[in-house]
Amino acid sequence: MKICYFRTRAGTALLLALLFALPLAASAQVAEIAFSAPWGKSTGDVGLIKKQEMEVLGPITFCTDGRNVFLLDSVQKRVLSSSGGKTAVVAENITGWDICADGNGGFFIQEGSRIKHINAKGKAGSPCLLKDKTGKSPKLIEGYGNEMFVDARGNLTVRAVDQKIHEVAGAKAAARSSGGGPELSFRIKRMLGNKIRILGQDPDGKVLVSVKVKLDKGIPGVAIFKGRDSSGNLYVEIESIRDGRAFLEVHRYSTDGKRLAVFPLSNDYFSTVYKKTAIAADGAVYQMLTTPEGVRILRFEGGAK
Repeated sequence: MKICYFRTRAGTALLLALLFALPLAASAQVAEIAFSAPWGKSTGDVGLIKKQEMEVLGPITFCTDGRNVFLLDSVQKRVLSSSGGKTAVVAENITGWDICADGNGGFFIQEGSRIKHINAKGKAGSPCLLKDKTGKSPKLIEGYGNEMFVDARGNLTVRAVDQKIHEVAGAKAAARSSGGGPELSFRIKRMLGNKIRILGQDPDGKVLVSVKVKLDKGIPGVAIFKGRDSSGNLYVEIESIRDGRAFLEVHRYSTDGKRLAVFPLSNDYFSTVYKKTAIAADGAVYQMLTTPEGVRILRFEGGAK
């Protein structure tokens, strides 16, 4: 399906209506477009920097709460929100590494160890500083793999370089169900023989869940834990390296180790993107793609078993 971009408000409204009405076939899944915008400087556009001898810069991160999609426009330093086919600028003068929805219509912005909350009315709260149990700021990932999460109790957490998850004191969001059972902290563990596992640990560090990540083809490249859905299922974004190329997939696993679904995704990006996918509470997989024409965020349901 060829995507055409319109600059006028009327054209944009018509385009969005058409895009939401027409599903896209993607491997074994059906995707709908949750967000679509061209490059530009108008209200509904997304900023882009393209110069010779430098990487193409556009939005690096996004998030969703299942109702709203939030995109951090790193170039124009603002946050766009899309819901029901309507896109609006909800915050300006914003810079950061990552964005995470709070479940109440607002979001958190991370810039290093500094976390700022902006509520559904656009009001910013006092910043919080991320610290580990010793009172120091943990070493964080500045780039692909950096991510914030909201756990089942509504605590905001951030993944560090060592893959450990750190809670941000004073940053609260809407609690989300995770299927019951003990509250665990999950991380990716690369084992001998280039094997990947998802480990779930209790507050004392005891491993209570160990799930093997299974690739049908290739060898594993970068693997990132993406969170849980409301049924407690686990999600991992992983690169499958084969024939000299990196293919992108998102897997869904049960906590007893069953692979429930595989989402084969495009790994062709026009600009640098640090967060490629996000998981909603209902298990839908969202993917942000950048193309020469603009940005679109796809929503996938189901998944190939």
